[in-house]
Amino acid sequence: MKRWEKLFLIFFVCTLGGLSASEIVTLRSKDGFLLKGWLDLPSQGKPPYRLALMAHEYGSDHRMWKELAGQMRQRGYATLAVDLRGHGASDMRNGKKVRVKPGHFEADAKRIGFARIPDDLRAWMDKMEARKDIEIEEAVFFGSSLGGGAVIPLMIDYEPKAVVTLSPASPKNFDKKEVMESVEESNSPWLIVSSQRDFARKSAEFYAAKALLPTLLIVPGEGHGSYTLPSAGGYIKAFLDRYLKR
Repeated sequence: MKRWEKLFLIFFVCTLGGLSASEIVTLRSKDGFLLKGWLDLPSQGKPPYRLALMAHEYGSDHRMWKELAGQMRQRGYATLAVDLRGHGASDMRNGKKVRVKPGHFEADAKRIGFARIPDDLRAWMDKMEARKDIEIEEAVFFGSSLGGGAVIPLMIDYEPKAVVTLSPASPKNFDKKEVMESVEESNSPWLIVSSQRDFARKSAEFYAAKALLPTLLIVPGEGHGSYTLPSAGGYIKAFLDRYLKR
């Protein structure tokens, strides 16, 4: 292969990847899950970079955040989009494959241990804090459905600069006392998105009624989690524009 052909191939591959090569990072949960996340640094600015932590919905994986992650990197943030336990590439526990079975949420919650996801996310934050190129102060949290409920207990631990949750899961799926302490005491601006006929709308409204700095957005239709993004995208951008100004 000629030199110019090699250079073109490199350029082509980089273009397909959005000029961003993900670093795959791993950690092991206390109960043996090998968890994986995709860390991407922004192309502008200098380290240490502020962090956007992204936790997907039940039955999905880290790829659901592709567009929002790109937008956050344009804002100068590093993005860490993780695969939650039992999802995507985070499906090995003590050497055995353990995956969700979409449509069997309650059984999966017990079998996989969804209540431990907030602790997994704390471990991710600890891992990022240990890096010299990442700054976890003034982080931004994104969560959808299961991931949306799981980021809530972290709000009081880290006081993120802003939080965006799509159809956040009920506190009953986690340590309810821990969730409610975070909801009622965190001073982080919090955008809570749901839809008119979202089955999780009551949870969204409950959080909005209890939080200190909530913005509740109800979009048309019956979308849940990532399905609210087409309608909510502009509002999310406006929310971030408001609260991420230095």
